[in-house]
Amino acid sequence: MRTTLDDPILEAWEETLEKNRQRAAILDAQGKIARTFSEIEERAGHFATQLAAIPPGQVIAIQIGNHPDWPSLFLACLRRQLVVLPLEQTISDEQKQSAFEICRVVAAAVSGGRDVQILPPETAAATTEIRVNDWGNDRPSLLKLTSGTTAAPRAVRFRSEQLLADCENICETMGISQRDSNFGV
Repeated sequence: MRTTLDDPILEAWEETLEKNRQRAAILDAQGKIARTFSEIEERAGHFATQLAAIPPGQVIAIQIGNHPDWPSLFLACLRRQLVVLPLEQTISDEQKQSAFEICRVVAAAVSGGRDVQILPPETAAATTEIRVNDWGNDRPSLLKLTSGTTAAPRAVRFRSEQLLADCENICETMGISQRDSNFGV
């Protein structure tokens, strides 16, 4: 799926996909192929369909740990212009509820093992009142919730440009290339 959005991560993904369609993208713990690049793209389309009812700019929590669908979900959210809030699987229900309220989460992707489910807004939302996020011209792609150890937790915004620049800097600094195994999922 070619993007019509001006998103540098999606543009970089499309270039990567074009060059590596049938190559291994994600390996499981035994070193077997968990996803090819094409399979990531296929799953992204699957999740984009499931997310179609959620208006752009809304926040979706992703709480699936190292599940191989993480990249697909992230791509689907970028394409639907949804904001991703990654959550650790180990956080308490109280912490999750607080994160949902702070970030105005309207849906959540969760994994009970093999399959990832997207819980509908009424199931995942912290409150019954879902307020529309008005990001203006500065809509983030991802929110990182601070730990709240020294003050109340807050959401830090990241745009795709910042995430991609950080990724490129890490690869450059550490000498990571296509020849290396990627343990980022």
